[in-house]
Amino acid sequence: MKVGLLLPQGYFNEFEGFTPTGAWERILDIAKLGERLGFDSLWTGEHVLAKWDREGFMFDCVTLHTAVAAVVPRVDIGFGVINSTFRNPAMTAKMASTLDTISGGRLILGLGCGFKVSEAEAVGVPFPDMKERLAILGEHLEIISRMTRRDEPPFTFEGAHARVEGVVNAPRTGGGDHVRLAIGGHGPNVTFRLAAKYCDEINIDLPAESMAEAQAVLASRCEEIGRDPATLDVVAGTNPAWPYPGLRAIGRQRLMKKEDLPSIMPYDFDALLPRADEFAQWVELKIDSVICGVPGLADTDEGVHELLDDLRAAGIELTPPASDASDASGALGGSSASSASSA
Repeated sequence: MKVGLLLPQGYFNEFEGFTPTGAWERILDIAKLGERLGFDSLWTGEHVLAKWDREGFMFDCVTLHTAVAAVVPRVDIGFGVINSTFRNPAMTAKMASTLDTISGGRLILGLGCGFKVSEAEAVGVPFPDMKERLAILGEHLEIISRMTRRDEPPFTFEGAHARVEGVVNAPRTGGGDHVRLAIGGHGPNVTFRLAAKYCDEINIDLPAESMAEAQAVLASRCEEIGRDPATLDVVAGTNPAWPYPGLRAIGRQRLMKKEDLPSIMPYDFDALLPRADEFAQWVELKIDSVICGVPGLADTDEGVHELLDDLRAAGIELTPPASDASDASGALGGSSASSASSA
């Protein structure tokens, strides 16, 4: 099973007290650390506003990953996910092809339809109902999949929500026959069918006890169109809500500043701890990859220690690049980001 690391971007207001440059330097340090330790991929998502403090830092995912790709040369870079309602699909395809080329074919372009009306309002774009957003996503996948396929000739497409006319895109990929596409969601009717038709992988945000049923439905969606279900990777994620024991204090300290905490995070912290048995369940279910968020990572590397311990307990060992294997055990060193966070 492959393991990805979610980079902090500011969505959980994790850069309180940082300067802009200090926050970026910390993100870059984490990306380099993830590569040294043997993570298979580094991930960002698309948000324009931080979750609670609208004025907090929120780094753009595309710009961030382009910069990371230039200095972290060996791991895949993934978007989980880009919001199709914010973007023109042809320009998204052009961006993806360029980034895939810059990175040497390492991009995983994750696409979704968005879920926060406040973000759409903030940037002045429409936010239709879910049915229409999924229809938009489907048309975007049609255009993007064709524009990022190596041997696709110029084409015209006209849908209800998007159109291109004689569109040309070059270069298309960084080495493979297409840019890898992913979709985020767990809707069995529309999302799973879009995944089966267009995507290399699907990021399913479900607990382990619900995943087997989802996998069965997903397999049937592939079989409906004559696709081998084994060619569609299933990606799971760990709960981002402060899951590691050593970091719960950091999580509480940040969250307790929010007056409406019960409404925005009505969780039992102790019940959210994803133990090694969660990873073991993913292995048993033959999940292809898991994306791990590490709360408090902007402040300290401590959570990565605990994440690696949980992975090892489940029989999952990361494989550092050969040149870094000798020093991977000391790569963390209990380091802190305190110097980067000074104002």
